Amino acid sequence: MKNKFSRNVIIGLTFIGSLIMLYFGINFLKGFNVFKKQNQYYAKFNDVSNLLISSPIYVKGYQIGLVNDIKMISSDPMEFAVGLNLTENLPIPSGSYLEYGTDVFGASTATLIIEPSDNYFQPGDTLGGRREMGLMEGVAGVMPKADSIMVRIDSILLSLDRIMSNPMWEKSIEGIASTVDQLNMSSISLNRIVSSVEKDLPEISDNLATVSNDLMNVSSELNKMDLLSTYKSIDETIANLNSLTNKINRDDNSLGLLLNDTKLHDSLNVTIDNAAKLLEDIRENPNRYLSIRLRLF
Repeated sequence: MKNKFSRNVIIGLTFIGSLIMLYFGINFLKGFNVFKKQNQYYAKFNDVSNLLISSPIYVKGYQIGLVNDIKMISSDPMEFAVGLNLTENLPIPSGSYLEYGTDVFGASTATLIIEPSDNYFQPGDTLGGRREMGLMEGVAGVMPKADSIMVRIDSILLSLDRIMSNPMWEKSIEGIASTVDQLNMSSISLNRIVSSVEKDLPEISDNLATVSNDLMNVSSELNKMDLLSTYKSIDETIANLNSLTNKINRDDNSLGLLLNDTKLHDSLNVTIDNAAKLLEDIRENPNRYLSIRLRLF
């Protein structure tokens, strides 16, 4: 009886110990350490793909805790709250955020990005969350562009192949060759012209020197001319023209009256008209004026 009782005690203690170990093991996997004080924070994300419970949390490469909970807090828009169990008593400035991503092997890691601030989060507060673009995701985003580039390269190679297989390509090459030959001949002719010009350069230089000397002589003669007296004579001529114009515009002279006074113009018109009528009457009735002449003489 005593042995049976002892065996039951041992079984019970073993069961209790297993439960205690299971409790501590589950909490350890969740990121809880019952033997050490921990601070609980939260981070808000709109996507938690590949983020797992017990994922390590780092700050500048040093692990400060684990992810211990992930739950949905909103469905429209969809948002998730990620529990952060920090074992280090690290003050977190306001504006800091949690960024997570995946490495090459698919393991998720979270990094606490510290931003300088005078205010600090308190345990239980919610930080902002961001997702880091992983290497594989970046490659996956680049692949469609690479596929489109390869398609374009294939089309370019196909076009080049068609051009190379076209019989006109050989003719084009021959045309280019003939053009190059003509350019060579033109270059030879140009060299000949340049060499002939080089021979005439001394004579051309002498002629240019002569022309330059002549221009200098003309310039010196212009400098010797009495330009002041010439300008003075021009000014006097302009003044005389202005005086003549003023007299013409005034009414105190015959020319001014003729141009400006309509009475003199009208009188001249009447006189000319009367003279014309007198000549016309003499032409039509000459006897009248001849008889007057006979009576006088």
